[in-house]
Amino acid sequence: MSERHAAHFAQHGAEAIKNLDPLNERKSPVIAFVLGLLFGALGVALYFKSFKDFGICLVLFLVASVMLPGLGSILGWFFASVYGAWRAHTSNQNLGL
Repeated sequence: MSERHAAHFAQHGAEAIKNLDPLNERKSPVIAFVLGLLFGALGVALYFKSFKDFGICLVLFLVASVMLPGLGSILGWFFASVYGAWRAHTSNQNLGL
């Protein structure tokens, strides 16, 4: 994947996260990042109490693992932490907090 395609993919991903319904309550982006880093998709899902967020992180982890064997697993795992922080931040903005 070229840099241009990666940037385009990241931009659409960020827009999709902004369009998700807000979480039920305010969540800390820092805690979401740490739980995603330590426990991957499961950590994010348990913190957000959301199966949808688990699915998004897990699917991206699996796709990255298949497309980039070895390195993809690391990138997919790291994605969960970045996703968790960004999702918490955008949800808090949508809640007006």
